[in-house]
Amino acid sequence: MNKTYLVPVDGSDHSLRALEYALEVANDEGDKLLLVHVQPSYNTHNVRRFLSKEQIKSYQEEMADEAFQTTVPLLARHDVIVEKMMLIGIASEEICKLARREKVNGIIMGSRGLGRVKGSILGSISYSVIHTADVPVTIVP
Repeated sequence: MNKTYLVPVDGSDHSLRALEYALEVANDEGDKLLLVHVQPSYNTHNVRRFLSKEQIKSYQEEMADEAFQTTVPLLARHDVIVEKMMLIGIASEEICKLARREKVNGIIMGSRGLGRVKGSILGSISYSVIHTADVPVTIVP
């Protein structure tokens, strides 16, 4: 039975290393990858004062396209089924909701060193996903 792995991408070196690892896993097993990029909602009074909903949506789509574009060279070297999806909201929450909704077998994501204590080892999104996800989470350094 083929498996599906969720791979959050943001265009960073960390997320690309995670994608590279996920592609190796999927190549070996014949599995599917669900790439997800999460954009903040920007649904605040101050933002709406200066930008229309259409401008915000266009910006979010542009940022997602840029993140997905960074994955093209890696994806071109592998024959793996890949689906791409953009979500709006708080990244860690949206990643975990999508993992539940799509019944993925695992999440493969990059680490990021932000902050002083917990962030020095894992980024805040990675840290939150590890503690919230209902499926195994693989963190790629």
